[in-house]
Amino acid sequence: MSIQETERTGVSVEERNKKTIRSVFDTFVNKGDFSIVDEIYSPDMVDHQPLPGAPEGLEGVKYTIAGLREGFPDLHVTIEDMSAHGDHVVIHNTWRGTQLGEFLGMEPTGKFIEFQGVVVWRLLDNGLIAERWGIGVESNMLSVLGMRRLAPASRGAARAAARRTVKPATVLLPLREGRAGRWAQVQEQLAGARLRAYEASRRRAGILQESFAVQELGGQDVVVLQLEARDPAGAAKRLRDSEDAFDLWLRQEAAEVFGTDPWARLAQGGAAAQGHSWSSVTAELAAKD
Repeated sequence: MSIQETERTGVSVEERNKKTIRSVFDTFVNKGDFSIVDEIYSPDMVDHQPLPGAPEGLEGVKYTIAGLREGFPDLHVTIEDMSAHGDHVVIHNTWRGTQLGEFLGMEPTGKFIEFQGVVVWRLLDNGLIAERWGIGVESNMLSVLGMRRLAPASRGAARAAARRTVKPATVLLPLREGRAGRWAQVQEQLAGARLRAYEASRRRAGILQESFAVQELGGQDVVVLQLEARDPAGAAKRLRDSEDAFDLWLRQEAAEVFGTDPWARLAQGGAAAQGHSWSSVTAELAAKD
């Protein structure tokens, strides 16, 4: 909503900006809906306190929240107080979550954490978020986890440690006779109409990268499914047991095409170790130096 629109609707710029920042937490951080990023952030958004290793711009915003949600799948932030001052919004918030995933090189501890911080945001005239400053957020979180505040050198060490924890898992899935066309349609949907639901599903599961490649082995078409995660079996179990509408749909389609649930096989310790492929914003952690 532009300044002209706020004048037409009678909504003040400050109230418009506060509504935008509320959506950051209500929709993006707490629910893991990454689709909102392109709607409320400026393409050249600057986060002055990102997660170590985050790229610049919108990918960095996604990287930071994806990393936090992978480490703390039940992450929830409560806004305790909010005030707007011209093009700036200031909030005091409380962060809560349980470390069930790897975070900055630290193995899952199962520890519940709670800490407070102050965040300052700057928004543009068009209502898009341009800058973010976290005051005490990072240091308070690391203190609760028993970690030192990350200096540049230790940030690099944390990234290297995270890379070492990424593991691949692979399973071979023979295509049932006459199902190749249906599988091609599923791939089109994953890359098109269902892409955002697919990305959200893989982030919830803690998958950094997933690929499906059709190959001919012994005269039969076989799909090679490979995923990368810090805990491949755990990620596969979350997909196997998920009641999310998208996950239910994809498992049903896979059962029709392959006659089995691929993620259930991976969860049970299927074969270890391009067609459609997907990478999360945190897949950079798995990249080689």
